[in-house]
Amino acid sequence: MCIFTNDKDIPPYVRISTRTLQYFVIPILSIALITVGSKHLSDCPGQTNLPIWHIVAGASGLLVPVLYILFDNLNPRMASNQPLLSEILDNAVVFIIPVYVLFEVAWLITGTYWLVSAHNLECDVRVYTFSTVVIINFWIHLLTPVAFITSVCCSRIFPFLGYCTYWHFIKNAIDVWTFNTRFFLSVLCSFPLSCAMIGVGINGIFVCQQQGNVSVVKENVSTVIATEISNSLGDEDGQNSWLDLGDLSVPIWLIIAGSLLIIFPAVYALYDKVTKAQEVESGCWNISVSVVIFYLLCGLSWALLGFVWILGVDPQDKCNEQSFTHKFAFASLIILNVLMDAWICIKISIVLYWSLLSEDDY
Repeated sequence: MCIFTNDKDIPPYVRISTRTLQYFVIPILSIALITVGSKHLSDCPGQTNLPIWHIVAGASGLLVPVLYILFDNLNPRMASNQPLLSEILDNAVVFIIPVYVLFEVAWLITGTYWLVSAHNLECDVRVYTFSTVVIINFWIHLLTPVAFITSVCCSRIFPFLGYCTYWHFIKNAIDVWTFNTRFFLSVLCSFPLSCAMIGVGINGIFVCQQQGNVSVVKENVSTVIATEISNSLGDEDGQNSWLDLGDLSVPIWLIIAGSLLIIFPAVYALYDKVTKAQEVESGCWNISVSVVIFYLLCGLSWALLGFVWILGVDPQDKCNEQSFTHKFAFASLIILNVLMDAWICIKISIVLYWSLLSEDDY
């Protein structure tokens, strides 16, 4: 018998949370880890293993969607037609998943040791800061389900204590976690940061140009941007690529990232009111899902490109790591990563709440 739960038995809001993490967030973040590690292999001479840690962690993260497709989608379909093969996969998952989890935990501990050992050694500040944020995020993602399950177990072992503390807190949080609260938080988190990113990005278009080009930029910003993009598609020496916009890379990233962020409340309202609904018109639901998925792909892809541009800036550029524009872009990237981390923890809690507590009679 197939050990996997039928996807139809999972509520839509839980299924959307798991699918978003499995097929969008984790793969994009894994690609970002591989990209940063590959581009900075020699930028941390004090601890040369740190960039390698990023590459291995990113490569192992790309296994997550593969495992889910194999075990959560393919295997249940094979249960009726090819029960023997389905049984083999059932046995395989019992072995593979614990090994995979143990490897992830061991690799995280190893990365933490390498990060701590590189504190007082020669290492690029951007690589070290990025590594610190990533490893802290990984620990939070690991400890979130551990803390949740531990709290549930304590509430079962010590019912009175669990009811008075943990469960009382959860109940209060659920009562105030309405759409108005969620929408207000989405506006509060996105609007100020997005306006600042757009403003700094527009200013950076002027500041990040060489002094001789400032007058040209003031006369026609769009012409300069078009010229830079045209040059980035390839020059006679073949030194540029379509991923390199030169001095305009960081300002353009800030402007487009801010523009995507400023419409986040509208996309979230669509997601919350239509995509999560269980009984809606099929056409409206399909359109809303397409819009949300497209927005997620654009946002995550642009964040990945931001890692490439911001962490790979040329020291000779006008907007190098010493400029305000670059520092603000790097800080914005870290803030967006922290917000994404908080969102992932909420999604993990939603899935755990549904699987462990949704049918309780408290």
